[in-house]
Amino acid sequence: MKKVIILVITVLSISTISAQDSKAYLGVSFGYAIPGGEGSEDVNSGINIGFINFGYRFTKTWGATLNVTSSGFTYKNAAYGSAMGIGAFSVGPMYTASLSDKLSLDLKPQYAFSVAGVQKDIPFGISKIDATYKGTGFVLGSSLNFGVTKGFKLSLNVDYTSFKFSEVELGGVTTPLDSNNTGNQLVLGAGLRYNF
Repeated sequence: MKKVIILVITVLSISTISAQDSKAYLGVSFGYAIPGGEGSEDVNSGINIGFINFGYRFTKTWGATLNVTSSGFTYKNAAYGSAMGIGAFSVGPMYTASLSDKLSLDLKPQYAFSVAGVQKDIPFGISKIDATYKGTGFVLGSSLNFGVTKGFKLSLNVDYTSFKFSEVELGGVTTPLDSNNTGNQLVLGAGLRYNF
């Protein structure tokens, strides 16, 4: 009986050590951004850049992710301005499913505790001004990862971001916004990451 207990403790210890073997990655991404929400019919689809895609695994399946992204759009109607940029800083848990030796799927729900939007060249009398929006949001992210070499992986990404702006700065004056200032975007993209 003692041998069985020692064997069980040994196996559990080894599996715990293996499960705690942490792995991190750092990457960048580029994608096609499709706007949604109120007023999106006046906005052209744009591009999205993931400046920082960072992940850290606590176990083989569970970890955390941190992302800094930015999307750029142009307006169809010049009355709204020339362009709109939306940046987000988000964090959240990450679940990784290993599909094969060189293929895995990451699911990454995140809270975007900082979402900022800049609306450029809004007609204002005979001049033009910019508006800066601030708010929060949520991101439902996923990545299908392909191993290229021991350290590098390519990823195909689908990210849905929903956000709400709570205030706007226009002409140096900050004003709270009502509940109708919501939006969303769907990003289809690809990325390159280095695992270490």
